[in-house]
Amino acid sequence: MQAPGDRPSGAAALRALEIVRTPRLILTRIVAADADDLRRMHGDAQVMRTLGGVRTDAQTAAVLTLLAAHWEAHGFGYWMARDAASGAFVGRGGLRHVIVGGVPEVEVGYALMPPYWGQGYATELGRAAVDAGLGLLGCTALVGFTLPTNDLSRRVLERLGFAYERDTIWAGLPHVLYRLTDPPA
Repeated sequence: MQAPGDRPSGAAALRALEIVRTPRLILTRIVAADADDLRRMHGDAQVMRTLGGVRTDAQTAAVLTLLAAHWEAHGFGYWMARDAASGAFVGRGGLRHVIVGGVPEVEVGYALMPPYWGQGYATELGRAAVDAGLGLLGCTALVGFTLPTNDLSRRVLERLGFAYERDTIWAGLPHVLYRLTDPPA
């Protein structure tokens, strides 16, 4: 028996997560061919200001390897987000297993390129992740976290129904942890 938040049951469930469509986005499973877009994102100082700083090409390659391996191990993970009308790279996000304060969790994460900020794309991407996590994957809770000063990300989490739970440390930096339970508490 598999724990909630692990591999979806059946090949059809797995395929359902590999390509997800929202009103404005096409979300696709991260693969090696996404390296150029991810490098561009990781090289953008504005984007990476709240994500641990600009990454080298080697660091980005390592991240891509980890994100692809997550899909293989769990049947879900981060997607690459593209504009449904133009195909332009919007950002990345989705679900992933993390350990926060020694506790295993499933995180909803998102990051967008600056031209797409402030237009509801992060909420749209986050909503797709929440729906997949609480629905298809059967998770009973999801977490999200960000730097305490990242008010925009905090508002996205709150719009998605997450509630502030506590301060925590992530990647050696202070973060705020938000939680969403099914049904919401």
